[in-house]
Amino acid sequence: MKKRTQLRQSPIIFILLAAFLAACALSAPKQTPESEPIPEIMPSPSKMNLQLPAPLYYLQAGQIWRLDPDGQTQQQVTHETSPVVSFDISPVHGKLAYITDNSLVITGANGDHRAVLRAGGDLPLQPDPLARLNQAEFINAALRTPLWSPDGEQIALIENGLMVLDVDTNQATLTWSQSVTSSEPILFESVLSWSPDGSYLLVSQYPYPIESLHQRSLSVLQLDGPLYTSISPSTQATFTWSSDMHALFLANALDGSDKSLMRCAPETMQYRLIAEYEPGRWYYFYAYPFVNADERLLVFMGTSDDPSQPPDGFTLISLQLDGYDRTALRSDGYLVDAALWSLDGRGVVITLAGESNGHLAGSMLWLGVDNQPAHSLPVKDASNLRWGTLDK
Repeated sequence: MKKRTQLRQSPIIFILLAAFLAACALSAPKQTPESEPIPEIMPSPSKMNLQLPAPLYYLQAGQIWRLDPDGQTQQQVTHETSPVVSFDISPVHGKLAYITDNSLVITGANGDHRAVLRAGGDLPLQPDPLARLNQAEFINAALRTPLWSPDGEQIALIENGLMVLDVDTNQATLTWSQSVTSSEPILFESVLSWSPDGSYLLVSQYPYPIESLHQRSLSVLQLDGPLYTSISPSTQATFTWSSDMHALFLANALDGSDKSLMRCAPETMQYRLIAEYEPGRWYYFYAYPFVNADERLLVFMGTSDDPSQPPDGFTLISLQLDGYDRTALRSDGYLVDAALWSLDGRGVVITLAGESNGHLAGSMLWLGVDNQPAHSLPVKDASNLRWGTLDK
């Protein structure tokens, strides 16, 4: 009797099973076609309790502000009568170095203990950035882009050339001079980065007279060594160093060519092209690379079918250091204006160049590499993003 009962129920079981499988097929995620350049991954449904890795400093309305690690509490740090135009934070003691009223100023992490290290002369007002680069007063007397050395003992800046200042003694050394009367003069625009060991400086330079901002390029100076000029266009170029100093990675968000992602050897400036390149099909654009502790290159990537037309958004991916083994980290894409990676590589703070995923231009977001939903931060229209140090 038991066997006959099972046989009588079996058609019903098959019907229910078929309905269940049909429902599963309808709810299954759509398979990504092979022709799409970035595979889609599903976001985690869990909510993120945000804790920034350190205080976040930024420029807003001509002053330095700080967002605490709770991601909510904001505080104005400087109260200068003239706008702060650029700043940096020592990775060792958390002190600020910034330019205001054409003077180099240092303070504590809270804006206390203010001291002027170097005072420049008055500069004529010139709002046009291109005209300013050709202006004699700006070239000869403007103080620009201070950057703390990794050991917190020196500050590199531009002052009629490339200057390195010893903070304890306040003694400045002109590391590399410049002259508009030399043959085919190349001038310094800004200091962009120290190498992790403090032996190289990445700078932006331009020919004089400059006719277009697109003529600016990146150069690498080996301290007490050669200057490698024009290694990459500086317009929309972003970069990172590997911690072992074996590589400098350069990304370009405006040019979808085979040079849009490069790996350079600092000691020779020989480079390898590691961008994906499929001419006539897809063109790949890259921005804001970062090498994590697992020796993976984390970077924003976007695609376009036109090498001169930047993509509508950039998505976070992970690569081997040779450019292979691309893995999607997030399923969302953004028009990224600026980005600052956490030192542990678990996430990145971005500001938006245009409306993206329901967030307005100028918004600030935290994106985790775990594909948790983007976390909106209470900051608008910020620039010059820097991590502070904890308990400083």
